[in-house]
Amino acid sequence: DFAAAHRLGGLIGSQAAGQLQKLYKTRARPGTTFEAFLARLEAKQELSPATKPVENPASPEPLPAYAGSQACRACHADIYEHWSQTGMARMFRPYRPENVLGDFTRANEFYEGDDGPWQTGRVEGIPGKARPLFARMILDHGRHYFQIRQSSGWQLYPVDYTIGSKWEQAYATRLPNGQIHVFPIQYNALARRWVNFWKIIDSPGSPRAELSHWENLDVWTSYQANCAVCHTSQLRNVKGGGFAPADLEFREPGIDCEMCHGPSARHVQSILQGEPYAKRPLDPPVDFAKIGAGDFMAICAQCHMQSAIREPGPGGELNYSTQGQFFKRYAMRPYGEFSRKGFYKDGRFRETTFIVESLLRSECSKKGNVTCGSCHDPHAPDASSNPTSLKFRDHPDQMCLQCHSRYSDQTALAQHTRHAVASEGSRCASCHMPRIMDALLFEARTHRIDDIPNADMTLRFGQEESPNACLLCHREKDARWLEAQLPAWKRR
Repeated sequence: DFAAAHRLGGLIGSQAAGQLQKLYKTRARPGTTFEAFLARLEAKQELSPATKPVENPASPEPLPAYAGSQACRACHADIYEHWSQTGMARMFRPYRPENVLGDFTRANEFYEGDDGPWQTGRVEGIPGKARPLFARMILDHGRHYFQIRQSSGWQLYPVDYTIGSKWEQAYATRLPNGQIHVFPIQYNALARRWVNFWKIIDSPGSPRAELSHWENLDVWTSYQANCAVCHTSQLRNVKGGGFAPADLEFREPGIDCEMCHGPSARHVQSILQGEPYAKRPLDPPVDFAKIGAGDFMAICAQCHMQSAIREPGPGGELNYSTQGQFFKRYAMRPYGEFSRKGFYKDGRFRETTFIVESLLRSECSKKGNVTCGSCHDPHAPDASSNPTSLKFRDHPDQMCLQCHSRYSDQTALAQHTRHAVASEGSRCASCHMPRIMDALLFEARTHRIDDIPNADMTLRFGQEESPNACLLCHREKDARWLEAQLPAWKRR
């Protein structure tokens, strides 16, 4: 009860804190910090901000507390090291100069007009030199800053966090009130240029897409409200509500071990004390090799399902649960509520934020029980040089041959693809996972894996709105040529 009262703040919260300190001194294990002791109490209490739930013998048993990623390191040193090199671990990090990808010394200015729309594989800017300068990204005495022109003049903001570590990197600053705001200008490492991220991804009319909106420092640019639910671990509203920026906190930056494997303090304690720890595969820490495809996908969908409807838990939990299962099984928002930019006219997904939705539509998922883990390893040994975390990076067909083993025979493969075995046209992904999903300045592969080239939709909507895998290679051809060719191809 003291833990619940502590969360209320004010006089009651202050008095509760005193009682909690007394409990901490008498009950906490040696070496446990007060914050860790309090976190364990909160995880067990499962209280809403002001009320205690009615006792119900059928209610789910509280889950164990979170131990933190460092607790996994002692026993799982190799896996921990591999994970620390992944995009998930480095998704959101406190500022360190060596982690910065952006050009803060040469091509380090951004003008209004450099923020044109994403069209035909590139960002269209506005030509001419009479454009007002909006921002300079500078390095001063080893420290990175954004210098931004506002209505009151130039304002200097320190870079306090980096977001992303592979193709795109965003930067955020922490205000004196503790709120974190993401700069509108981000660095694309592939194009080696600065871009207005919000204008590229948002629907027309988005307030934050206008560079002048930055100085408002409101909910539109808040990291906690817009990004933290997928970029940080165990996000919650300390007052029990939704995504109010001032009330949000998270346990760890980036995607930690327990976002996927679940709260593991009980497991860690048992191991350290040499006690047996009997559990089912889905109990924390999750054994992914033994759980079903539906559970596997639900865990990945915590971050990789754009249409997820995120409702706070009883204690304000926003991307995890403290009772029952630690991961949330999200309902899906109707696609009509999203920007038209996210879809092709033929109904396929255009943006990689819908990666889980794309995979769930495939026959590989519905009939073959394929999961993200069929092709990806979240802590691969080569994580530092393998940004897509692919299991079979050097032999990509092997991902498909796990099920479609008959095409291991090269004669069968050539008959199936009608292309030379060593050519790109004989790679499974070239036809069935074409690069048609927008990943911001580059095209990623669709994850509707059973995508089969079809001329009908392309004839109806055109290659721009119904891209056909064949025409991505045979660019000199058109849909009429495709219509004439495909009937001769029998499925083999």
